Amino acid sequence: MNCLHLDQIYLFLEGELSPEENRSVKKHLSSCGRCRNAVQERRLLIEASQSLPNLEIPQDFTQRILDSIFPKRISLREWAIAASVGLSSAVLAFFIIYLLSGQTLTDLFIHLNQTVLTLFENIVVVLIKAAKLVYVGFLVIFKIASLIITGLGSITTILSPQFQIGLIAFTVIVSALLLFGIKRKLLAGEKV
Repeated sequence: MNCLHLDQIYLFLEGELSPEENRSVKKHLSSCGRCRNAVQERRLLIEASQSLPNLEIPQDFTQRILDSIFPKRISLREWAIAASVGLSSAVLAFFIIYLLSGQTLTDLFIHLNQTVLTLFENIVVVLIKAAKLVYVGFLVIFKIASLIITGLGSITTILSPQFQIGLIAFTVIVSALLLFGIKRKLLAGEKV
């Protein structure tokens, strides 16, 4: 018989083996000191765990764990209260500005409207410029990649096949190491 697996040892200690399996395990234990030590260690571990006092779990333990995993959903009533407080604050701020500015209410609304329109115009211009920048960036990357591929294609006629394979292997290894290093750096910040 081969040495016992951990699950066999626990089944033996708990008395859940069939009579013939139990005899086979006992026979093996009589000849294998390593398995005897493993059984003895597991027996001591089971006895130690059984001698521990029962752990008292608070009544709300499960709910507290679930609340920490799944945050409480905000009800519609709470959203309505928050929205009404925000709207009230905005209206109050508007009237304080109205009182402090000395302008008529119509002039204040006109200036507010012009400010909002200017803000939207500026946002649209920034978004268009950002989209154009991304587009030009993709064009540059595509052009560089096509030049690299063309250059590599012309190098293959100069270099021997053995050197090409070595160069490819070197590039793959360096790329894998760089990716692994980047992954380690990114995950290093997540450790607690």
